[in-house]
Amino acid sequence: MSIEPRAKVAPERVLPGPVPMAPETAAQQIVVRRICTRVMPEGMDVGVAELPPGGQQVWIDTPVPLGEQASWVLHHRMAREVALVGWHCEADADHLLVLGWSAACLHNRIRLLQSGLRRLTDFEPTAQRAVQLDGHHPDDEPTSALVAGVCASIERRLRWPERLAELDGFERSSGLPHLQLLLAQVTGLEAKVAGACQEHLVMARVLARAVCEHYARHSDLVRAQRQVLGESRRWVHASSMIRGSAGARPNPPGGGRPHMGLAERRIAASVINHGVPRATPAAVAPRAGYPGLGEAQEGAR
Repeated sequence: MSIEPRAKVAPERVLPGPVPMAPETAAQQIVVRRICTRVMPEGMDVGVAELPPGGQQVWIDTPVPLGEQASWVLHHRMAREVALVGWHCEADADHLLVLGWSAACLHNRIRLLQSGLRRLTDFEPTAQRAVQLDGHHPDDEPTSALVAGVCASIERRLRWPERLAELDGFERSSGLPHLQLLLAQVTGLEAKVAGACQEHLVMARVLARAVCEHYARHSDLVRAQRQVLGESRRWVHASSMIRGSAGARPNPPGGGRPHMGLAERRIAASVINHGVPRATPAAVAPRAGYPGLGEAQEGAR
């Protein structure tokens, strides 16, 4: 009796496990979550998941479903903020899709950063708010806490520090040369904006502390604010010199005044505001028709 030989049994197949997320995709997911969480109202959360073959899908994660109108508004608000980083976004009432880099969105970010740099050359609103101590009184709390609160308020008003902090640790790149050039320009402008914001915060800290110290001498807050604001105008009106702080300039052939670096200007500002009170020209007294804090801040916008 002939028996057909038994066919070989195929080895047991092992199903592939989940593919690990690429580092650049994980980094993008962190940034997208940070931005969308900032936009969401209090008590709401967002879900973020990878969208093959690339990108992110974002949705509103709430136990109670939102109405279509409210969901549409929130998803488009998130799309607007994420697109300001440079990504192409598509949104509807159910979810937000974050796709690849967009040349149009990157050009828009460059314009926003350039506009922000121009506005940050005006130090007058920051000086006004700093000497006003954000509406607090030196007797209300210790000087260190008061100065920290003033700086935090000004940092929130500048808006850029919070938005740039959302991109911390995120390395942006592209395989397309023209997009890589745009990303390099964006990164350079962001560094300049961050430096300009730091100038404002340094100035706010110095002026707020100076007001507290002047007040401690004669217990007259209005006089302290007027005196410190008058002394600070030399620095406020030196915005052209502050704008050039990114690089050292050679001394002029005639041996004129050398360009001051950032550290030197900080020291000079501290000396002006903390040194021996000196008689200054009529700039110490408030100028007629000088705008108040609210008007100066509105003008800065």
